[in-house]
Amino acid sequence: MPRARKSHHVRQDVTRLPAGSDARWRAEFRQAQYERALIGIQGDLLGGPAVEVFRASPKQPAPQAWTPDYAVEWFHDLGPEEQALRLAADPQTPFARTTRAKLTAEDLAALLAAAANWLRVGQAVRITGAPLTFDGSDERRVGRTGVIWRLCSTVFADHVYVNLDLIGAERSEKVVFVELRDVAPID
Repeated sequence: MPRARKSHHVRQDVTRLPAGSDARWRAEFRQAQYERALIGIQGDLLGGPAVEVFRASPKQPAPQAWTPDYAVEWFHDLGPEEQALRLAADPQTPFARTTRAKLTAEDLAALLAAAANWLRVGQAVRITGAPLTFDGSDERRVGRTGVIWRLCSTVFADHVYVNLDLIGAERSEKVVFVELRDVAPID
């Protein structure tokens, strides 16, 4: 069943943005997403605000079984003696430690060189991995698709912003900050 909501969308004036710029591409992409989802606008007979009717987003596919390619050591799985040693050494010891290695300068250079062929704003990508988080939010992103929304500065050259495709009951765009090693291009 289509979802209706009160009309408040204002068409962006993309002509004020320079042609070929990333900002203009993002504005045009947002407008295309809006127009693709819009079924129609129903005016109110009694003078109330118009109602926009949208197509439902595709249902979320069953998540793939994903296990990290690194080991996770949970604090509560350690014996009492080991816990005491860790707390004595560092009272702020984390609840979990991961063996996911930080990229070395050589690995980062190789990753950026490999991505130079496909890494551009607007490239369709799939999230293939994630770091450990306590709430599991990153793990839920594995398998999701989207487009490269924004490239980062040289400080975060190994990260990108990805605008995720809407699924299920999602209505607002989700732009996530992802490590470059965790995305793969979709041809």
